[in-house]
Amino acid sequence: MSEHLRLTLPSHEELSKLARDDPPAYEALRREIIDDFIDHAPDKLKPRLLGLQFRVDSLRRLSRSALGSTVKIYDLMWKSFVTLNYQWQEFVHMEAPLTGQCSMDGNHGQPERNARILQFRPVQPRHRE
Repeated sequence: MSEHLRLTLPSHEELSKLARDDPPAYEALRREIIDDFIDHAPDKLKPRLLGLQFRVDSLRRLSRSALGSTVKIYDLMWKSFVTLNYQWQEFVHMEAPLTGQCSMDGNHGQPERNARILQFRPVQPRHRE
């Protein structure tokens, strides 16, 4: 699955049986797998992963059923995906004029030659009394 994952995952059938027959053991295994993955992630990703896992755990705790929590987590995933897609599209459209491609206004990547230059005066330091 991942080079970071140190644990061997049981099969889907084994996990289903464990969840059905021994929910506390299933939950302990789930937590161990998640913690192992986060522990072995690059340091710069750990805060984001911990925050995301906190949100997922909170959604699970606040839901009345397993299906309800699944739907809420699914919704969280799609909102994140849609936001990422929107940001990507904004970036792509912003980059197009810089690469010499045709833009919507027919500018063909050439910068505008007219601009108003503003003069800024130096800020005088304020003396605190």
